[in-house]
Amino acid sequence: MDIKSSLQKSQHDLISNNAALTKTKSTTIDTQSRAEKLIAAPTSIENTAVVSEEEVKRFQQEAYDYNVKNFEIQDKTQAAFATTLKEFGKFKDAQSTLHPNIDLSTLDLAQQEDGSLQLVGGNITEALRADLEAQINENEELKSAYKQVHEGMADIVRYFDVNSNVEAKDFYGKFRLNELSNSFEKQFHDDGFGQDYHTLEEKVLSSSLLFSYKMADAINPRVNISA
Repeated sequence: MDIKSSLQKSQHDLISNNAALTKTKSTTIDTQSRAEKLIAAPTSIENTAVVSEEEVKRFQQEAYDYNVKNFEIQDKTQAAFATTLKEFGKFKDAQSTLHPNIDLSTLDLAQQEDGSLQLVGGNITEALRADLEAQINENEELKSAYKQVHEGMADIVRYFDVNSNVEAKDFYGKFRLNELSNSFEKQFHDDGFGQDYHTLEEKVLSSSLLFSYKMADAINPRVNISA
């Protein structure tokens, strides 16, 4: 598929997905992303005689490249979030077996910018917390995945909110995995768009665009446009 055809497909897919998402909005607000505005611009440019064909093609290519980059980020972040949930769940299950008399259900997970993991909350002693943190920080797959979540979420927020200047460093030490997943899951409704996804896993593994759209509202709830 050549660049022009790919761009047209990207435009069509983005517009189709956003049209479906728009049906669920009960509040009328401007949700046009930076990518949509980039895509829309060539239409007006083409009607302006002073703009050359080369400039139109360059602008279209920039819009296409921007979309490709962000769709790749969304895919990676979605996969990383699923991995983070899975690995942390496995860790708590294993520790619950080793410590059957201790309730680890409220134990949450944070990460610092250097990649180190922190266990937050939970009714456990400081000695046990230190021991568990030492163990969980040996899980390089979890650390890498959670780091991608922090980095990717910043890109996702900026993608859906052209006015945002959030960076990944704004999230380190502030994300709590359980809190984040709960906030994300609340963006789905039994009678709204995405109602066919019932479990957290199904919701996380939905289309990457739907995942990103819901997560953007979960961590940056300007107006709950999913309500």
